[in-house]
Formats: sequence, C-alpha cells, structure tokens
Amino acid sequence: MDRSPATLSSAFPRLDFRLLDGHAQLAVAEAAGSGASRPVKVTEIIAASFVLSEGRATRPIDLDTARHITAAGREWLLQRTALQFYDCPEWFEAPCIACGARFDLKLSIGDIPRTGPGSGFPVAEVQTGLGKRYFESPNGAHEEAIALNPDRDPRRLIAAQCGLSEDAEVEASKFTESELDSIETALEAISPDIADGVEVTCPECGYAADTRIDPLAFAFPRPVDVLQEVHLVARAYRWSENAILNLPLTRRHAYAELIARDSRTGRQRRAH
Repeated sequence: MDRSPATLSSAFPRLDFRLLDGHAQLAVAEAAGSGASRPVKVTEIIAASFVLSEGRATRPIDLDTARHITAAGREWLLQRTALQFYDCPEWFEAPCIACGARFDLKLSIGDIPRTGPGSGFPVAEVQTGLGKRYFESPNGAHEEAIALNPDRDPRRLIAAQCGLSEDAEVEASKFTESELDSIETALEAISPDIADGVEVTCPECGYAADTRIDPLAFAFPRPVDVLQEVHLVARAYRWSENAILNLPLTRRHAYAELIARDSRTGRQRRAH
C-alpha cells in the first residue's frame, strides 16, 4: 500500500448543522440548482450545511472534507439536509417510467435504512495477478471523477481512483474482468450502504419498478425563492442584503409573511 486512504474513517460522520440563516440557504439553493454534476452538488450542499464541533468551537466543513466522506455517508447527509428544508418529509411525487403518470408516494426520509461498513473499512484487500493490492472505499471525490469521465469503463475508473498503489492508474488498465469483479465485490463488502429508492406500483398502469427518492429533485429551495423574500424585506425596511441574509430563516420568513399580509390587506381596503 503506497498511500494512505483519503476516505474518512467515519462512514456516517456525526456533523452538526450550521446556523440556517439566509447565507446557508442561498448557498444550498445555488448548489442544488446549478448545472454541475450531482456529486459536485452534493459536495457543495454538505459544505454549506454542516460544521465540525471541536470542543466549544465550530468550523465549517470544507469542500475537500465533504468530498472524502463515503458515498453512502454523503447520501445520508444529503437526506438529513433535505429534512431541514422540505415541508412534507413523508410525501413525494413519483413518476411512472412506463406510462409517465405521476402519483403520490408516502415515505419518510428519516426512516430510510442504512447499513454500516464491513470489516477492514475503509480499505479492501484484493489478490490480483499483479499481487496483493489495496483499495479504499469510494467517496465523493471518486463520484465526481466518474461524473467527469462518462465514457470510461466505470469499474476500471474506480480501480484507478480507489487503488492505493502508486501505479493505480496503470494497473487498472491491466486488471482482467475477473479481477475487476473481485475488486468490485471487495469494495461492496467493506463499504457502508444506504437505500435511495423504493419499489412502487403505479396506480394508473400497474407497472412495478424501483423509484429513486432523490432529495435534489424536490427538497431544496430555488435561489429565486430566497431572493424574493430578501427583495420584500429590503423594499419594506431598507435593510441591506447582507443584513437580511444574516437573519435566521424563521425570522426572515416571518418578516416576509407580515409584509405580504400588509400588502394583501392594503389591496382589500382599496378594493372596498
């Protein structure tokens, strides 16, 4: 083993949420709505949402730390973050891949099952034709690399990215299909896992299939939604954007609702 694994040793790291003010909400909204790949979006959302607690002090999670959390750990943190923003955490709208109909699906994000890592995590040992080789459990950096290389064989890319040999990239091109199978099996055995879907039957056509529950598709605010409230408060009170974004979400929502209510009342009075 020529290098140490970069994958964090905690499969599901216990991180604390940062204060959910407007800055955090806008950063999450911009990440979720960006044109970046899904792994990059998840990295940015985690970095915008969580802090590390060190005694009485906290510090933000940086992008590099967010990248090196296990793939399952990142999905778990994404689901936890979704619960901070989504108003109906037990109801979703799912599309049928057979007939295209959309239907309501009841599923609690907080109850989605997960399994811990296997023995040896985060490193798997595999005997290959090149000798004994070591591979680290896939993390967000590996997911980002795969997204950037859609034309490469994903199994060889994983072997290259996760290999702890100094020559992992070259060695990945030499592994046989059987050895790639062994590497894949070994990584699955040590890596934690989390469910991201459920089997459902379409009430319209009766087609049964696995439906993915992706929080990025429904749970997070849009930048325009955040800026609309900032606009309302700024216009009413003449506060700066920074001052408004510094407010906790509940307080900014309350101010925006009061302003909207006054506006509705004013229109009603003028109508009479």
